[in-house]
Amino acid sequence: MRFLHSEAAPSAQRRLLGLALLDLRLKAGLKQEEVARRLNASESKISRIETGTFKAKSADLERLFTAYAVSDPAERERLRTLAAVANEPAWWQSYTGVTQRYLQAMVSYEELAERVKSYEPLVLHGQLQTAAYGRALISRARGDAQSHEELWQFRAERQRRFAAAANKSFIGVVDEGALRRPVGSSAIMLEQIEHLLCLMDSGRYQLRLAEQANPHVHAEVGPTTIFDFAERIMPSVVYSELFEGGVIIQDEDMVDRRVREFDALQYASLAPAATRRKLQQLRSLYR
Repeated sequence: MRFLHSEAAPSAQRRLLGLALLDLRLKAGLKQEEVARRLNASESKISRIETGTFKAKSADLERLFTAYAVSDPAERERLRTLAAVANEPAWWQSYTGVTQRYLQAMVSYEELAERVKSYEPLVLHGQLQTAAYGRALISRARGDAQSHEELWQFRAERQRRFAAAANKSFIGVVDEGALRRPVGSSAIMLEQIEHLLCLMDSGRYQLRLAEQANPHVHAEVGPTTIFDFAERIMPSVVYSELFEGGVIIQDEDMVDRRVREFDALQYASLAPAATRRKLQQLRSLYR
């Protein structure tokens, strides 16, 4: 588990490359110190390449191929391509002036994930927000109007890219309190509730509502986003955003615990049809 604020965080693409290299090292029966000695590098460098926090250069990759006896041309080319993609500037680089590095790391996992599961107890998840709701929420943060607008454009681009990827799905538990707690005007909240209903119609956004009065809804899990990846290209990753920064959880036991808690919360929440009826009822709060 890593708490992140302004320090560099591994992107999903570098993490994917690191896991592939880790698998090759283990199959070769080598320890990190042995590999470091063969490459005349530090053990820390090998560790950082495997965890995705260090950029693997072409020369490093070729020497690792030799150390791990990777002779298959197709496997070598696959890893070279993976490294090239991992080292390319991402689309969010143009927003580095207004986004913390932990947000950039989170978005890299969101880009790679096939399924996103989320529970936010205080506000709506970024993928569910309307422009008016998002702008009203961002306006509470530090910074001037220009930086606020750039941050919204960053969030809007995330939404656009997610919606354009036909293989992606979103499973969300919406806390009733987040809808009863106004962000902006009544008109903004009414539009936001209507937007949630429209997302449910799309079939790719599966939403359940966690009722405040339901004693079986245990919200102690806190802000939780789970990234699941296609064909198990990497293990699931959990992201939790706090006031001070973000937490990225990769430890298998900790991830499993979060997944179990999320599943229990989802099960205790209203089913989709009941969620739709509840959302329709909540519109009366803002009319």
